[in-house]
Amino acid sequence: KEQRNLLMPNGKRTYIYVRVSWAITYLVQAGLLIRTGRSKYMISDKGKEEVKIIPEKITPKYLEKFESFVRFKKLRHKEKENNASGKKLKETGLTPDEEIERILEDHNELLAQEVLNTLVKIQPSDFERVIIDLVLALGYGRNFEEMAKVLGKPGDQGIDGVISQDKLGFDKIYLQAKRWGLEQTVGAREIREFIGALTTNHAKKGIFITTARFTREAVETAQRDPDHIIILIDGNNLVKMMIENNVGIRESRQYTLKEIDKNYFESLNG
Repeated sequence: KEQRNLLMPNGKRTYIYVRVSWAITYLVQAGLLIRTGRSKYMISDKGKEEVKIIPEKITPKYLEKFESFVRFKKLRHKEKENNASGKKLKETGLTPDEEIERILEDHNELLAQEVLNTLVKIQPSDFERVIIDLVLALGYGRNFEEMAKVLGKPGDQGIDGVISQDKLGFDKIYLQAKRWGLEQTVGAREIREFIGALTTNHAKKGIFITTARFTREAVETAQRDPDHIIILIDGNNLVKMMIENNVGIRESRQYTLKEIDKNYFESLNG
């Protein structure tokens, strides 16, 4: 019982809580568990098959047989390398403040990959909810109900939704959102179809969002179109915007960086 209640040095969480949390994370990344809700998990089909041959003790080494876990481990290894000691600080020539910023950037890169992996696995209706929340967080659209109506129905001639750029709804932006696999690409053909849909709807502005990547030809097709302003948001930029606007993201912990108050010492008499 004493071991179960043993706290980490920060005094906030127990050792067993942290270890169980990481064990769950590892199993999810390996594809053996599926997250079904907040603090709720279920064994996946892959996990059910693995139970038949799984050893008595599951180690990170054993989980390396799964490609998804190997990718996750490589990302964590990169983060550890970037969280190097003072010796590496001297090698990079960065100040402590700069190093903190770099570590934060590397952490967000790992977070972004985790969010992107999650997006491609969620249900289409949940993906629509993510897009709605992001668009509203960016200041577009008048309310959730309006956005749910335009995105919560089948696409109309290549358009998934129409959002208001202003509160009165005078200026419209047409939206296309595709939840595709990470290995897939959106090509010039899809962009031309989107441009055609914009033309049909007498629209001038459009946003094309995808969890996949855009080919160079797709980007050039959008940029060269003289009649429309088209913004392309690929998977990497999508999750970056989600992180910046706290959509599907919550604060884990905060650190306060302190510095000497020179004004205080200069104001002392003596």
